[in-house]
Amino acid sequence: MIRTVTNDIEKEELGITMCHEHFIVDLDRVRHDGISKIETVEEVEPEIQQMMALGVQAAVEVSTIDLGRDVRKLKQISQDTGLTIIAATGFYLTQYHPEWLKEASPEQIAQVYIRELTEGIDDTGIKAGIIAEIASSPDRFEGEEKKILQAAGIASRLTGAAVSTHTSRFTAVETIETLLAEGVDPDKIIIGHQDLIDDSAYHALLLEYGVNIAFDTCGKKAYMPDETRARNALKIIEAGYGDHLLFSNDISRRTYFTSHGKAGYLSVMKEVVPLLKQIGAKEEQIRRCLVDNPARILDNEWR
Repeated sequence: MIRTVTNDIEKEELGITMCHEHFIVDLDRVRHDGISKIETVEEVEPEIQQMMALGVQAAVEVSTIDLGRDVRKLKQISQDTGLTIIAATGFYLTQYHPEWLKEASPEQIAQVYIRELTEGIDDTGIKAGIIAEIASSPDRFEGEEKKILQAAGIASRLTGAAVSTHTSRFTAVETIETLLAEGVDPDKIIIGHQDLIDDSAYHALLLEYGVNIAFDTCGKKAYMPDETRARNALKIIEAGYGDHLLFSNDISRRTYFTSHGKAGYLSVMKEVVPLLKQIGAKEEQIRRCLVDNPARILDNEWR
């Protein structure tokens, strides 16, 4: 079963899925730029409806405990729009961490994750369906980041939940090996933001562990052209790793919205998928990345 903000569903019900999105999020409390947040149902629902008009049926909302996660609002969005939403439990980068993490053990942090996955978040009755986005700093693990990752491994081993990460080139292998050392099923690991790295040999190195990687910043052309994303995705597919690749947009502030003249949540379906088709990807290969892979990874017996 796949655990959503409204109920548990069969994996066949999931459909086309964005694996790494934010609908309610607050990065502004650390960035202090006045724009790095999405606060209201009213501002985000029209953007989501545009995404759904292109065929998207579900999204993994990876906003963490310390990123302004609001599962009541996520449930309202799901009910208003019909989008299936999977909520997350977890912690982000060290700058966002609550003070209590400094004294907590990985086992104690894991208990927070486990409670939110199996009992519910606060008093909402709404359960998380994934451990995400578990973050590491750009160059190395800082502060309590390694500890929150170890906790994710413990919680995944005990519940069967998938783990999705915020990961750079410099922390990816350590992230994978840490989770595997905690007993996590490699197919329950999603290494995020790997489309930002234009290196197919590196992608193959990660995929050899049996994990999944996410091309989840589609449309952010200042970081990487979508043409490069599509080309590298096709290389992964042609190398035989197409069943371990996922896509998303990672919209984390309202200034990315179409209402601000940007692409919003549309880039995967409007830009990257057509580019993949143009360079030779088959419909069934693309569908595997958008439908079959997320359904398989999120599906769980919830032990």
